Amino acid sequence: MSTQHSGQIVKIDVNKFVNAYKRNISRVSNKLNDYITNPDEKNIHDIRTSIRRLDACYKTLPKKIRNKKQVKTYVDKSRDLFKINSQIRDFDVITDLIRKNNPENGNGVGATKFENRRASKLKEAKAVAVGLRKLPVPNVDKCSITAGKLTKRYNKLISNFGSRIQLTLPLVITDADKVNELHEMRKDCKKLRYLLELVPYGKSSDKNVSKLEEELENMQDLLGAIHDCDATVAYLKRQTKRQRQNDIIEYIVQERKRRYQDFLIHCKSDITNNQDSPILLGIPRRSN
Repeated sequence: MSTQHSGQIVKIDVNKFVNAYKRNISRVSNKLNDYITNPDEKNIHDIRTSIRRLDACYKTLPKKIRNKKQVKTYVDKSRDLFKINSQIRDFDVITDLIRKNNPENGNGVGATKFENRRASKLKEAKAVAVGLRKLPVPNVDKCSITAGKLTKRYNKLISNFGSRIQLTLPLVITDADKVNELHEMRKDCKKLRYLLELVPYGKSSDKNVSKLEEELENMQDLLGAIHDCDATVAYLKRQTKRQRQNDIIEYIVQERKRRYQDFLIHCKSDITNNQDSPILLGIPRRSN
């Protein structure tokens, strides 16, 4: 996959980048208020998305600025909040999958214990959110950033994530049991997509970049659906009472197979219908 269009370096405008940083950190600040007031499913999603965008900005900053105490402390705290809310989101997904695939139509195995764990994590997350709210919002001075260093850092990140996806895709479309690789590829697709959103590309490449962003989003959705099943099966297998769980596990394993087939169909359809599609991601083309 080439996100740099025929090997061309993507040049970063410092002013536009700093404006994007300010928007993203303001978004985190604003979403924090909603989350602390009401940490429902929507606000959990919104705070996680805003933190992802901020993290993309942070990763792109030159090392000297990334290491500044105020900036690093704010981003580290936001990552802590993201991690806990990801666990809460997993609790919700696992609960829904167990309920949908429970042959007895019950509330799921260990529902009370699970709800207690979720409540505990939510309490922890709200405390972290309040702590983050109290931190000073770190500013980034554009005068301290050079276009050369910013451009070098950005292109390095784009290349690294693109290369990782290129290496992983052939593995996961030939082996459904590559659970860790599927999960890591999903995360790389997200990170690459948020990086691409940071920088306005030239008119000639807008269409290609937009297409790539859309494809990355489609991939992460398909891979996310598979991961939800994997996380649920892993949770159920850790339970001590397995008689009821075994039937539910089998239901979810079958659901996982269906979702993996959806992923394969998407990949193969994309390759068949569009030889220039980013889904190829470095897979060698076969000669006729």
